[in-house]
Amino acid sequence: SHPITHITHPQACKAIAPSFYRLAINYTDALFIDVPVTPENSNLHQGLGIASLPFGHIYHPTGGLVEEMKMSKKFFPAFARALKTYVDKNCNVEEYEEANAAKKVASDNYGIHGKSP
Repeated sequence: SHPITHITHPQACKAIAPSFYRLAINYTDALFIDVPVTPENSNLHQGLGIASLPFGHIYHPTGGLVEEMKMSKKFFPAFARALKTYVDKNCNVEEYEEANAAKKVASDNYGIHGKSP
C-alpha cells in the first residue's frame, strides 16, 4: 500500500476534502491518512517543512517519501495524477531512489544547498 498524509487546515482543506476522500474510495490499495492540525500538533507541518496547507505526501513501500505536493484546488489534479502513476505502477522508483542518493552525496559533500565550502 501507499500511505498518503493529508494535513487539514480549516477553509482550504475543507474545500479539497471531497476530492481527497474520493481518491481514497477510488484507490483502495493505497492507505490514506488525514492528519488534522490542532493546537496540540500545530508545529507538525513546520517540522515537516510544509509551507502551505493542504499538503500531501506520497510514500512508496520501497522508495519511502516520493512526492511532496500542495493539494489546494489549483494543485489537486497534479497530486491525483502523481498518485495514479504510483498506484498503477507507472513510476520508476529506482530512478527516484538514485536521484535522492545523488542529492544526499552532494549535500554531504557541499553542504545543504549544494554550494562548495
